Amino acid sequence: MRIDLHVHTGERSPCAHSSAEEMVHAAVHAGLDGMVISDHDRLVPPEVLNHLNAKYAPFRVFGGVEVTAREEHILVLGVHDPALERIWWSYSDLYTFVEERNGFLAVAHPYRFTSDRVGADVKRYPPHALEVYSRNTPRSAAPRIRELAKKLGIPLLSNSDGHHVSDLGRYYNVLDHRPEDMDTLVSILKRGAFEPIAPTQMAAGSP
Repeated sequence: MRIDLHVHTGERSPCAHSSAEEMVHAAVHAGLDGMVISDHDRLVPPEVLNHLNAKYAPFRVFGGVEVTAREEHILVLGVHDPALERIWWSYSDLYTFVEERNGFLAVAHPYRFTSDRVGADVKRYPPHALEVYSRNTPRSAAPRIRELAKKLGIPLLSNSDGHHVSDLGRYYNVLDHRPEDMDTLVSILKRGAFEPIAPTQMAAGSP
């Protein structure tokens, strides 16, 4: 299953330029099998997910959130709690909150804001994954991200961080099987049973 775990929509991310329906339609057209709506500090209402899944089946739409922690932006899956929208989180507190609820946590676009380091204390509180490829992950940072992931013993993700329909299809992950619910998706991700796909443009040396 080909899935993009980091997609924004105009309904809840002010910086996004396309609606949820437009993003889903574009993802289907790009050959993806699923995506996670992970808007900035906003959870996706269950009724929105139910509508999209019913309309675009068998394409799968899951709901996550990109939390603006004090140190980094953190992707959170498998936890649907309003506290994720309200609290100005430190990374360590967010890590504990997500772990206690059996969720999944990944650092989005490392080295985007601080080119010489990852702001979050990932050595003391290792996330479940690092995002090595995305529109907003510096290409030059890939070797450092891979090295850090190896030291931490965690896998790498490839996601669009898409804000417009034109962003979808280049970055995604291939799961070892198709999840029908969030619990199964989180289980697959925690087991590292997926492969991040690097865009061919990047492999060829293009931006």
